[in-house]
Amino acid sequence: MSAIACSLGGLSFDSGIGFSATASANEEVTLEGYICPTAEHIGEAAAIYVAFRLDGVFFFINTANELVEYNGNNLTPFQTQRTLGSENLLTLFDGVVGAPLDAVELFVAYEINDEFFLDEEPISFSIYEPNPLTVSSMSPAGNAISAAADSVISLTFDHAVDLTSIDTSDLRVFGRWSGVMDGELSLTNNNQTLQFTPERAFAAGEFVSATLVRESISTSDGGTTALGHTWGWWVATSPAELVFNEVATVSAREAGSDEQIQTYGAYAGDLNQDGWSDFVVPNEISNDLRIFLNDGAGNYDDFTIVPIELGDRPSPNEAADLDGDGDIDFIVGSAAGSHAHVFMGDGQSNLTQTQNLLVGDRVRGVCLVDSENDGDADLFATSFSADHISLFINDGTGTFSPGGALQAGSGEWSCASGDMNNDGLVDITVGSRTSQTFSVYLTDGDGTFTFAGNTPAAGDPWMMAAGDIDGDGNLDLAAANASGISLTTITGVGDGQLNTAQTYSLAENNEGFPLAVDLGRSGRRW
Repeated sequence: MSAIACSLGGLSFDSGIGFSATASANEEVTLEGYICPTAEHIGEAAAIYVAFRLDGVFFFINTANELVEYNGNNLTPFQTQRTLGSENLLTLFDGVVGAPLDAVELFVAYEINDEFFLDEEPISFSIYEPNPLTVSSMSPAGNAISAAADSVISLTFDHAVDLTSIDTSDLRVFGRWSGVMDGELSLTNNNQTLQFTPERAFAAGEFVSATLVRESISTSDGGTTALGHTWGWWVATSPAELVFNEVATVSAREAGSDEQIQTYGAYAGDLNQDGWSDFVVPNEISNDLRIFLNDGAGNYDDFTIVPIELGDRPSPNEAADLDGDGDIDFIVGSAAGSHAHVFMGDGQSNLTQTQNLLVGDRVRGVCLVDSENDGDADLFATSFSADHISLFINDGTGTFSPGGALQAGSGEWSCASGDMNNDGLVDITVGSRTSQTFSVYLTDGDGTFTFAGNTPAAGDPWMMAAGDIDGDGNLDLAAANASGISLTTITGVGDGQLNTAQTYSLAENNEGFPLAVDLGRSGRRW
């Protein structure tokens, strides 16, 4: 609510002042205006009185800025001594009202020598609950499997966005291999569509996620996307027949060494921002990471060794930009230890260990999930022996603090993340080896989760992946069952529930021990 300077004589908030008619209860509101005294009162000392009439009841603001209900005797001044000038700016309120107010009437008066000067025509206004800003569609569509590598990313809302509320950090876009994607934000479609134009193409076949940060943009009436919105899709690939030819073997051992290091797991991503996918491999026996840089021709001729403090058979891993600086950072869990280890990237291929997060013995699953849609990834990690999943909350700088523990089935082992109920928030699914179940936890959008139930996994899920396998727009799961020597797929209903699992044998001569599974698009098929 803004004021204009006095243009007319006489006391009033409506003879020389303008107010906007409405203001939002959930945004910062400034209620102010000018007292415009008559010429003979300029230079005089006056007491100022401010009253509101709400539903027929009068309230005065006292000198402590408190509302006092008027009972016929307690006439309370807002200011006791105010030297009147030709323009007297008066700020009555500055803050968040917090609740809607209808038909508020404002009266202002001043008193000199026991004589009151009052404009009896009140200023009328209201403070209302703004309409929330709701996402009506996204492009590329959620769980799409053939988005163009140079797709323009957009969100369309149910009503117009205030252009002044948009900032480049409002929409966070991350390619699983490309890393953080920069680009340009704009509004189209009568300001109802927020459009992000990436500065470069994504990698063919990679998974891309986009997060509209909660309460980051608003409408002209103060409505916001209260919980934000997250969705993801796969980039299209050229047709292929899933026939692969080996072109090179890359050793993770140092030259001339016969040391057993037991490489287990890998992450591919552009660690040095040169446009090519590098990769990081954890090593269980040597307790380290080994970083291989792509020379631009697909060759990985050398590597850097990064020891893992407190590492104990590290293997499960995931990467994201944890501190918002545009670089890929890295998390790895110790499958025989009790910690998840945090490494920060510098954009030049270096990883520096910054935290060891105590999860519980045998950390076999790690998942990075923005559980609050605040633009930074939080961490879920499973502990098989402690029989729980630990949540660690990211403060936005890549520093994590304990956020509680959840229990799923029995013997929690693997995890995967994704929007299981299509509400624009990222949920968590857990595979438990002892109970042989899949568990779904639905996020409430504020760092808390609601248990949606357990479903038989038809095996012991050693590793999980999430994606829309059957093309119905709902997220599904796939799991490698180590002891069962099989692959399980299970389709989602779209509300957090799962259908009956389907199992496919991976055994050869009744032998095998499948450890890993992933989903992606190659040509026309999954």
